[in-house]
Amino acid sequence: MDAKAKFINLKNAWKNADQADKNRIQDEIDLFFDSLSDAEKESVCEAVNNDFDKIHNEIEDIKQTINIRKILEPILPAISVSYLAKNYFHKTPQWFYQRMNGNSVNGKPVKFSDSEIQTLNIAIKDIGKQLSTVRF
Repeated sequence: MDAKAKFINLKNAWKNADQADKNRIQDEIDLFFDSLSDAEKESVCEAVNNDFDKIHNEIEDIKQTINIRKILEPILPAISVSYLAKNYFHKTPQWFYQRMNGNSVNGKPVKFSDSEIQTLNIAIKDIGKQLSTVRF
């Protein structure tokens, strides 16, 4: 097993361990780092940087989902999600709610794509225009 794979295995073991095992795994990690060559240390640093990038992207996705929910929260009771999902996205209301809430589908969290956010923006503006034309 190469250094990068061993580091990832140790990191995951530490992350999933209870407090008693974390100390033992931390000792393993320390011994592992002490045994690395300079090239292996560079490889592990690359793995750490990739891991941080992945975590950063996950955080950004969560922030985007929270932001979309906050924006839609005051208007969703007034409009039909079924209408919105069907007429603007050609999807089901469940599909819409899964993306709005960042639910997991097939084991992966889902979100609106950039083009779907544009479609959502257009849809809300279009519905607003339709409502503003109503006259009594």
